[in-house]
Amino acid sequence: MNEDRARAALLRGGILWRLALHSLGYDHLPNALFGLSRDAVPFGQMLTLNGETHFDDDLSEEEVDFICGTYYVYTNNGCVEKLSWWPRPQAWAGSGLDVGFWSARCESWFQTRLDNIRQGVSRKRDSSDNNGPVNNTHWKHGLKFNGATKKFKKNLDAACYNFLANKANGKPFFLLVVMHL
Repeated sequence: MNEDRARAALLRGGILWRLALHSLGYDHLPNALFGLSRDAVPFGQMLTLNGETHFDDDLSEEEVDFICGTYYVYTNNGCVEKLSWWPRPQAWAGSGLDVGFWSARCESWFQTRLDNIRQGVSRKRDSSDNNGPVNNTHWKHGLKFNGATKKFKKNLDAACYNFLANKANGKPFFLLVVMHL
């Protein structure tokens, strides 16, 4: 992974941040703070805020698929199913581990999953095969843990927004756009 793509993965946070960190090592972490790459304008994310255009590095769907170890597999009825070794961002978002930062529980789950993968994949293709790649539905179900986490995260985001908008003299429009990306 080149430095520009590494920066984009580290900036995404959550499971993509941890997978990039695992792959690259902690040495690359400071590089994420150096600012935009040359690829940010043609391939990154564009935001228009208060009439000003801003760019930042972002990952394509193909790059996210690669980082998460995604496979496209034909099913018996001819459909294509996405299976991945690691949860994709859509499954991670709103899960019981998505609390806004990489917690000790996230790290414990990550290390357990990594150990399961290293132990080898069973040949069974049913819901009890927790060592192999699984679909998004399986990930969402397997990452629920505490049902109140989603509500907690929503309330935390709202409290942060209110603080920054009212107490820190922030610009509510900018915060609203950034929080919903």
